Amino acid sequence: MFLSFFDAFGQKISTSPTRLNYKVSPGGSSTGLITVTNNAERRQTFTVDFGDFDASRAGKSKFLSKGEMARSCADWLSATPALFELDPGESQQIRVVMDVPQDSTALMARWAVAYIRLSEERQGQQETGDGLIVNLNQAYRFGVYVFQTPPNAVYAKGELIDFKQDEDQLILRLRNVGETFLKCNSYAEFTNLQTGEISRLKPRNFTVLPASNRDVTFLIPKDYPPGKYSVLGVLDYGNRDEVAAAEIEIEIKEKSKE
Repeated sequence: MFLSFFDAFGQKISTSPTRLNYKVSPGGSSTGLITVTNNAERRQTFTVDFGDFDASRAGKSKFLSKGEMARSCADWLSATPALFELDPGESQQIRVVMDVPQDSTALMARWAVAYIRLSEERQGQQETGDGLIVNLNQAYRFGVYVFQTPPNAVYAKGELIDFKQDEDQLILRLRNVGETFLKCNSYAEFTNLQTGEISRLKPRNFTVLPASNRDVTFLIPKDYPPGKYSVLGVLDYGNRDEVAAAEIEIEIKEKSKE
């Protein structure tokens, strides 16, 4: 089970899980559950609504309003309860229902985000550059990712676009060219061309949205001996019969003793 936790100005809540995965056929419906816990020392009021998100090449999420993404499923979601209060230490289970329409829009993978908001805004002040004091309303929200994959969307494929060195980093560029979300495991394997010694960097696990690009960055370890290396960049996206890989040669230079 995953847990997301946020603490802002003493207002504490936790939500679990961090993502909901649906596999609903056109015209069908399914329910997911989110548990919200009030970890603050006072009673708090929460609201639930839905929006969109996108991901950058670096994997950073960008949160958007409902309907901004072409692949949004935010309009298919509803929450019960959508408004509730919790005493300190109290928890609430939210039923998130996915109602998929019976039309062609339901035939492709889609995604959204469920926002759990502290409905009470916090007042604050900020001094501007010209010495003015302005009042700010600060509202806090916590996101749970929502993924909808129709049963017909089964084609999964990742494609490597490039593998290159940029100073002390190796960058593996890839694209999801399949119909579904790619749950990826990626790693870099070093072979010392002088000694034949093989070592592997810690794998990176991540999800790539359909028709999206992703850059995976590996840091070249500082303790590797100087010399020439063959480096294999590997993308494993769950297909037992196929992985994507690219190979480059790099040189690790002698470190300056100054």
